[in-house]
Amino acid sequence: MQENRFHLAGYLAARPTLRSLPSGTAVANVRLGQTYRLSRNGLPAEHTNWFSLVFYGDLATLAMELDKGTNVYVEGSFDQRPMTDQQGRKRYAYEVTVQKFFRIGRASDEDAQSESAYHPPGREALSDEIDSGDQTVASVPWAI
Repeated sequence: MQENRFHLAGYLAARPTLRSLPSGTAVANVRLGQTYRLSRNGLPAEHTNWFSLVFYGDLATLAMELDKGTNVYVEGSFDQRPMTDQQGRKRYAYEVTVQKFFRIGRASDEDAQSESAYHPPGREALSDEIDSGDQTVASVPWAI
């Protein structure tokens, strides 16, 4: 059995950008950063890993309601996409195709929801999970 499942939590570097494929499918792109604090040679240091996130369809529309600096948890698949650079050399883009995502709130936020899942404003929260697949109703599988 093989499985390609990727789990990330971090902060968005910018507001997602939205475009459409020729088929009309909505696509949103954004980068997510994870900063680690470590110690090098006895001195404190920080390192940030950056990940490219891609949202398709309804998730792309929902992702447009996220802002720069939003703390999110995403589940998806890690994908390699071939491309050609301006010099004609073959390169690869590595990105996470998001299948589910949650907004991670802070306990000190006045407007924090009792659940950590992301629910778009003005829409009834039918579930605690946003899923690109079968739109199932499920509870949050992890605690913050």
